[in-house]
Amino acid sequence: MINRLLIVILLVIINSALQGQNLEGLSKQKPVILSGGITARFILYDANGIANRRQAFSYIFTGSPTISIFNSFTIPLSFTYSEQDRSFRQPFNQFGMSPYYKWITIHAGYRNINYSQFTLAGHTFLGAGVDLHPGIFRFGFISGRFNRATPVDTIVKSFQPYTYSNHGFAGKIGIGKGADFFEVSMLKAKDDSSSVHPRTEFKGTVTPAENIVIGINGQVKFLKVFTFNIEAATSLYTRNLNNKTALSDSVNKGITKILGSFINTNNSTERYNAIQTSLGFHQKIFSARLQYRRVDPDYKSMGGYFFNSDIENITFAPSLNLLKNKFKLGGSIGYQHDNLKKQKQSTSSRIIGSANLTTEINDHFGIDFSYSNYSNTQLRKTILLGNTFRIAQVSKNYSFTPRYILANEKYVHSIIFSANYNIFSSVDKTIDNLSDTKSNNYFLNYQVTLVPKNLTYTFNLNYTDVKSASYEDGNYGITLGVNKVMNNSKLTMGWLGSFLKGLHGKSTGLILNQNVNINYRINKHHSFGTSVSYINNKSQQTLVTPSYSEWQADLNYRYVF
Repeated sequence: MINRLLIVILLVIINSALQGQNLEGLSKQKPVILSGGITARFILYDANGIANRRQAFSYIFTGSPTISIFNSFTIPLSFTYSEQDRSFRQPFNQFGMSPYYKWITIHAGYRNINYSQFTLAGHTFLGAGVDLHPGIFRFGFISGRFNRATPVDTIVKSFQPYTYSNHGFAGKIGIGKGADFFEVSMLKAKDDSSSVHPRTEFKGTVTPAENIVIGINGQVKFLKVFTFNIEAATSLYTRNLNNKTALSDSVNKGITKILGSFINTNNSTERYNAIQTSLGFHQKIFSARLQYRRVDPDYKSMGGYFFNSDIENITFAPSLNLLKNKFKLGGSIGYQHDNLKKQKQSTSSRIIGSANLTTEINDHFGIDFSYSNYSNTQLRKTILLGNTFRIAQVSKNYSFTPRYILANEKYVHSIIFSANYNIFSSVDKTIDNLSDTKSNNYFLNYQVTLVPKNLTYTFNLNYTDVKSASYEDGNYGITLGVNKVMNNSKLTMGWLGSFLKGLHGKSTGLILNQNVNINYRINKHHSFGTSVSYINNKSQQTLVTPSYSEWQADLNYRYVF
């Protein structure tokens, strides 16, 4: 049914596209133009001293062709075929298209669409849809399968051993132009309880569910310098469709009762709310943004994969630009906590603060500095906790990065130094014991390009050291590289090699990492490339960490049309 509907819609759109063209100039245009590219990769791999981390031989074909009809109707396509996909018994991992003409867009196959972060939030579905933007109006609708049923894995026997097939639809309606808009969106989806037939011992481990979500999304600019936006949603989620106990009258009222008339409700039905809103101020010299976000515990939408729930925070982020953007100062500070419904045994709260400074001393020299301070405190709430469970944690990070760039017609010199210091502290308030993890990271990078010769040299020094009461690790080393472009920019050859040595005890081994790559462009349509990488890890403690070597060769061909 969906395939027939798509064919009809495509024929209607193509017909309208032809009717909307200037027929006098239509004969001068190509009826069909194919553009895009196709890439083929063949990979060889081998290891000695450790188990192979991939197959000895593998391949992958990818493509992104685009069909244009009379230079008005566009059909972008994409596909992937690889050796790994055979285990799933589907050579094409995902295939989909979203052809469009003016303000009409059609979706077919595997698509990934976002209506709002709390309703249809980028979930991949297999089906069909349409987006219409005539003038100031905005319409959208999609329908299809959100999840494919997976049978019981009797070998792994994971906590969730099977999943149901899930189908649904989503839509939006709105009005707006440019940065000013307002939309209402909704999503309804339901698990198919007949899509999986688990064995008796697995029945009930996963229960079929149903969900409906309705939300708003909008933004408006006013007085030329202010911007207000809001995203909010309420979700009604039935966790177990097999539950026969009716939803209590004390709960089944208001929005819950209205939304409950569109899905099956019972004693497992719960309602969740989510909101994010912000007010921004922007001028040439000074800008600021105040944001508030609250997401109920265990907020769910079948149109999204993951939601950071049970959280409420407020943040303020100012920025300052002076001396024609040569001096930029920015940062943010905020407060965040969980346990919104007072159901947890403890409440965690965090103070979040950061600052960054960028200065351009002159056309060649500049400095970047950043600082962040994140604290986390856990306090007792519903039950009495011993003092040993009262946690206070602080994470501080300092970063200092001066840079120097000098360029002319003969050469380009670039020197960058970076120093990064991080400390994570956990304080036990009872015994006043301080446990710190400290890390230091330094690197110096110098790169010079000889412009007339198309030749670039790279030199890098790095040092990393991590220490705590029970752990100590780190390394230092050098990285060298050279890259040459020749034969009228058709041939590119490069080598990059790094030599790293451990700092402490069991980690004082030597790691050699080498990579050689060659790329040749035959013409504007055809190009070949190959790269060979080799790693040799010489361990000082072979009983703990074995010495090993591994290499990988990659041959690729690309055709652009």
